[in-house]
Amino acid sequence: MRVSAGLHDSLERIERETLPFIAARGGEIQFVFGPYGRGKTHFLKALAQWASERGCVTAYVDCQRPFESLVETYRAIAAGMRPPGSHRFFASTGITRTIEARFAGLDAIEQRAVIARLKADRALSPDFRNLAVAYCTEAVAGGGDEDLADRLEALLANTPTFRVTLGTLYQEYPQLPRPLGKLAKRNAAVWLRSVLSLPQVLGYNGLVVLFDETEAALRSTRPWSSLSRRQQAHLAHIRTFVDHMATGAFRGCAIYYAVTEEFIEIADRNLGALSQRIERTRLLELDGASNPRAVWVNIDELTEPGPQDPRFFAELSDRIINIGLEAGLRRSDTGHLANSLRGIGNRYASYITEGRVREFVKEAATLVAQKVAPAGTQGRPK
Repeated sequence: MRVSAGLHDSLERIERETLPFIAARGGEIQFVFGPYGRGKTHFLKALAQWASERGCVTAYVDCQRPFESLVETYRAIAAGMRPPGSHRFFASTGITRTIEARFAGLDAIEQRAVIARLKADRALSPDFRNLAVAYCTEAVAGGGDEDLADRLEALLANTPTFRVTLGTLYQEYPQLPRPLGKLAKRNAAVWLRSVLSLPQVLGYNGLVVLFDETEAALRSTRPWSSLSRRQQAHLAHIRTFVDHMATGAFRGCAIYYAVTEEFIEIADRNLGALSQRIERTRLLELDGASNPRAVWVNIDELTEPGPQDPRFFAELSDRIINIGLEAGLRRSDTGHLANSLRGIGNRYASYITEGRVREFVKEAATLVAQKVAPAGTQGRPK
């Protein structure tokens, strides 16, 4: 967040509109596109921190093949779920860590209230709901049997290397609710809907899922007109996400999906039904108009001022100088540095291409670092 120039207005709008909506069991999806190096990953990570600080569970997924099957999609989200409260982006993650964090600090009465809320929710798949209830009662609130906790965790996370037989589990622990669930292709869609709703049902403010660079799964030496069966399935599963969101099946969650701008062309050539659902209107009077609420949105529409505006680089310069001050930069040097960086920013803003913002950050940071006092000078760290 300390170098998130131009994102304040979008994050404020998300806080004002989107987060209350998902807290009330709404659902949203947005595809954020832009060329490589433009800042899509930075936007997702800034949004993850922003949402986490406001009580939402987040799930950042660095995508390779998350949509090859819905089972893999579920597994990726369950593994990436992180409870709110930590400023470290790659803190402890996972669906069971998220459940445990919800119970931390609660007394027995409050824990029973969370479990009762979970039991009463009929939007969750019954077998998934019973599995989550079993984990809450046996592994969290009970906390006595580590072997049972490990097996229930493996079922919730769908750990591929941990085999659990439900019949054996019932024989050893007859008190477990029935039916318990086990993820498979036949129930993957309803489990996916359930895991997206789970944080809100538990009492968090909702779930924000951030899929990053998912277009990597579509890269191929083949022409776009002849994608493999796996890649075609990838597109079809993305369409399933859009359709479920459009019909209200996904509740208590917002999904942000970062792709390159070629993604629409890939979808149009290989799965027109997907591009028809997300492609922007091309009416003459709307062409080029900004609409940051569209389901298919340019990263530059979420950035104000945008990278073509010298004010963007002025804001970014100030943030880099502030970091320099923390590292030992003398305040007497800041005025000269600000003037130098303003001139550099004007040059970068006049010709924006892939990675230009990143190039500016490197150049600006180098100039600031050269002015930072060495270790031990004036009592400041290097």
